[in-house]
Amino acid sequence: MVKKKKVTEKPPMRYWLVELTLTSGRVRTFYVKAINQFEANKKADEYADLASNKQLFDLVTKNFKMLP
Repeated sequence: MVKKKKVTEKPPMRYWLVELTLTSGRVRTFYVKAINQFEANKKADEYADLASNKQLFDLVTKNFKMLP
């Protein structure tokens, strides 16, 4: 008797567009990789916490790019 391994499929990761508006008036728009919009908003909140420190936020987000 041959036992088959159960294949579990993960839900596909999607890219969600996030727009952060800083108190300085600057707007940061980038994509966040997440399973659903709720998770994307949670990740965006983490980046919003970084926004209070401008140098740290710029360091973390300097490599963010818009998807084609």
